[in-house]
Amino acid sequence: MKTLILLSALAMATGTAFAQGMQGRGGQRPPRYDQSTVTTVSGTIQSIDTLSGRGGMFHLIQIVVKDSAGSINASVGPTSYLDDQKVAFKVGDTVEVTGSKVQFNGNDVILSAQIKDNGKTVVLRDENGRPVWFRGGTR
Repeated sequence: MKTLILLSALAMATGTAFAQGMQGRGGQRPPRYDQSTVTTVSGTIQSIDTLSGRGGMFHLIQIVVKDSAGSINASVGPTSYLDDQKVAFKVGDTVEVTGSKVQFNGNDVILSAQIKDNGKTVVLRDENGRPVWFRGGTR
């Protein structure tokens, strides 16, 4: 249950519009993208979760990436945007995730800006950390 609550809150944090006015578990607001914490993690996808938000009105993807330091959750973005980009992550894929590493409920999480997978780079946020799917994305 704790994991489900964390994943749901992270799903809300993938876009600032989802996060406005919402609070995470224990009254903590979902984290916002922070340019000063941008990092890159390379590793293998351990799991992929599809999360529903706002009564099933949208679905978001989150992956767990394992590298030499351990595992970290990476909040990706809406399934509709990933479908438009023709991106389909698979468990076992080696990926490179670049994004803002933030804390949420005591856990490290990456709010992904771009992910390289199988020679393809999917852009999820612009240079200011704003989700690209709100503007129709970059194709």
